[in-house]
This record gives sequence, structure tokens and C-alpha cells, in this order.
Amino acid sequence: MRILIIGAGKVGSSVAGNLVSESNDITIVDTNKAKIAEIQSNYDLQGIVGDATSPSVLADAGAVDADMIIAVTANDETNLAVTLIAEQLFNVPSRIARVRNDELREYPALLSTSGFRATSVIWPEEAITNYIVQLITYPEALQVIEFSDGDVVLMSVKIVSSSKMCGRPVSALQDELPRVKVQIVSIYRQKYRLDDIDGKTVLEAGDEIFFLTTKACAHAVVKTFRVKTRRSDRVMIVGGGSLGLQLAKALDQVETVSGDAYNVKIIESDLSRCQFLSQNLSSSVLVLHGDMTDESLFVDEGIANTDLFVAVSNDDEDNIMSCLLAKKLGAHRAITLINRTDYIDLVEGTSIDIAFSPTEATLSDLLRHIRQGDVLSAHTLRRGGAEVMEIVAHGSAKNSKVIGRTVDKIAMPQGTAIGCILRTVSGVQEVFMANEVPEVLDGDQVIVFMGNKRQISEVEKLFAPSVGFF
Repeated sequence: MRILIIGAGKVGSSVAGNLVSESNDITIVDTNKAKIAEIQSNYDLQGIVGDATSPSVLADAGAVDADMIIAVTANDETNLAVTLIAEQLFNVPSRIARVRNDELREYPALLSTSGFRATSVIWPEEAITNYIVQLITYPEALQVIEFSDGDVVLMSVKIVSSSKMCGRPVSALQDELPRVKVQIVSIYRQKYRLDDIDGKTVLEAGDEIFFLTTKACAHAVVKTFRVKTRRSDRVMIVGGGSLGLQLAKALDQVETVSGDAYNVKIIESDLSRCQFLSQNLSSSVLVLHGDMTDESLFVDEGIANTDLFVAVSNDDEDNIMSCLLAKKLGAHRAITLINRTDYIDLVEGTSIDIAFSPTEATLSDLLRHIRQGDVLSAHTLRRGGAEVMEIVAHGSAKNSKVIGRTVDKIAMPQGTAIGCILRTVSGVQEVFMANEVPEVLDGDQVIVFMGNKRQISEVEKLFAPSVGFF
């Protein structure tokens, strides 16, 4: 597939890195010559220096033959202008724009195929907010991804030494939870993925486990790896920018596991921004004016009783320092947003529980629109090192390599694994974990785990029916 990427920033370069390894023909455009040179030194792709709102620049980049254009610059106006030009002048079939101005949500026609001609719009703050809210809902998880409108979840947790499953084989999980549908799809030990997991694989303290289960049973499964979970009812947010505002709004609109309202506080150093936050948040959210590394402010506002501390300012150093301070003063759990990926590696091993890149959350949303075939969703894991995909199986036993076969008889590429199958029967969705050895039928939604993003194209080809099905 010929893909044209506009913007060689963090998101653009991450998208290029993910797609170039999948045998796509990638061209990336940016006004910054140094960024283009850097990305060309890292990946085998074409780079064009120029303003993508210029038709001649898009023409030089090959827009006339492009199957897809992805506009992910830091400027909403540029992104939307690009999608309009791509459709009007070059008839590019798929046009994706990243948009950060939340006000534009009120004018859907403006962004649609009747306005700026975008076929898909990515809202980065929404993607990041959803990412954090899931971590709040499941407080012991490192990553949470929902499938099929939330009926099935993929979670990752680290095993603690005192848990029920530590030192026991994978097969013992069914003994602990005989009535629960659960499937371990991957295990990472000391940063390396274990190959050929089976029922005899023994789990060790510190292992990072990726498992699929139903939403209703998720908390029960987590308890077998983590002993005791603590609710995240009391949340303190530092950084009252667009992301902090959206997160506070999201928590104000949902209930805790016990059905109570979240106790939310948000700290912002700019007084005028505090006034804006107060006007745009309900009275149940407490807006505080102060420095995000002010120890006395943290103590006065009950940091020792805070279940979750979340740092989402635009300054990586402030985010890291505020989280370290919060943990020192007694906050149970700390999550920080970090833009520089090399900082994330530095944070590992500190008291900060989770450090994540906004690019990773946005990338998962983008990949959902980019993947070929009947891909319902696609998500990056472990900072792009792995991926999980929800794909629809089509065809028959005659023209498909998966239809009519049980999961243990499907020749999956090395390093990939089917986690579960979702099937709608008489309007009711049924879930079949891979350990139940279900047969794949036409129309099934199959969740596939891939330990290497280079395997994505192989999985897509495996699930594609042979020519003649249509």
C-alpha cells in the first residue's frame, strides 16, 4: 500500500516506523529538513522537504498514486487542509487527520467528507484520556485494552512473589478460576518474551503477563497475580492543560467500582488557567493553584491518602519529579506522561508505577484506521514492541486458511497467537478462549497477539480469503 505521511514529528515518525516494516511504500513530508534526514537514516522510505499544503509538494510526494494520506502535524489547520487537497486534487481514497481542537467536535460536518474531506479523524487527547481511565478502572494493571465494546479486555500485570500464581504453571490458573474464561497470550521475563508458552510454563515473580478475559472477570484474574488490589477513588491530577481538563471531565462523568463518585483534584500553576478550569469543570472537581512540585501543597491536600497521582503537564521533567515526590510523600500509585521515550527507560526501576508516551496511545488509534482487511481494532503494546489485533475471519473452508479449523490446527506465524474468538449467535455475543480449542467460523472476530510488529502483514494475509471469495 502506498502511504503518504504528513508530519515527521513523534507521531509521524512512529507511524512510519510501524508501517515501513510491513512492506508498505512510505513517503513522509515535513518542512523541517533535519527531521526528514533523521527519519530517512532510520527507515527505508522516501522523504520530501516542503509544505504539504502546497499541491506541487503533494504531487512530488506521489499523492496521485497514494492509497492513503495521514496528516499528523502539530497544526490542525495544516492537517485538515491536506485532507481537503488530497481529495479534491488527487482523489486519495483514505484520508486521516489528527485534530486537537476539541471545539471542532461540535461541527462534525466540517470534518467529514462533506467538509474538509477527512475519512477518519484522530483525537489524541481522547485516546490518551481513555488510556488513563482504563488504568484507573483496573488499578493494578500496566496496560488495559478493550475489545468488542468492552466485553473482552486484554491486560498486562506484573506477578508479585506472594501471589497465588507465582511459582506455579500456567495451567494452574484454570484450577484457581475454574469458571472464568481467561487466556494468557504472552509472558515477558526480564524484558524478553518467552517463546512456546504452554500449560507447563512456570510463572515467576516480576514476570509481565498479558492475558485476555471477560470484563466481568478481570478483577478476579488480576487478584491471582497481584494478591490485593486497591481502588483508585481519590485521584490527584497535576497539569491543567487540555489533557488534564479532559481527564478530570472523564472521571467526573463515571463511577468507581463501588458506584461512588471519584474524588478528583487538579493542580495548575497558571492562575488564569485555573479560572478557566473552574468554569469548565463541575463543582465536584477541586481546582488548586500551585506548583506541581510543591511539597507543602501536596501534604496539605492529603497526598498520603491519594490512591492515584497522575502527572500530565507538557514538561517531562516536572512530571517525573512530581511523581517521585508524590510517591515519597505516600501516594499509593503514580502515573506519568512522558514525551521523550528515552526518559521512559530511565524511569523504569524508580518508584513511579507507570510511565507512558502519548504517542503510543495515539498510535493505537491511528493503526485502527490504517490496517488492511476487516481489522476492527489494532493496538500497540510495550511501546511498539508488540501488537494485538481484532480481525474478522471471512470465507469458507475451501478458500480460507482459518475458516473451519480449530485454533490449534491453524498455521499461525511464529511468535503470534490467537487469544480468543468472539461470535454473535442469535444476537448474543459468545466468547471462546483459545484454550477451549474453538473452531473458527465465517464472521468470527478473532483477537491475535503478535510479539513483533513485522508479523502483522503475515497475519493479515493468513486471514484474507483467496481470490474468488468476493
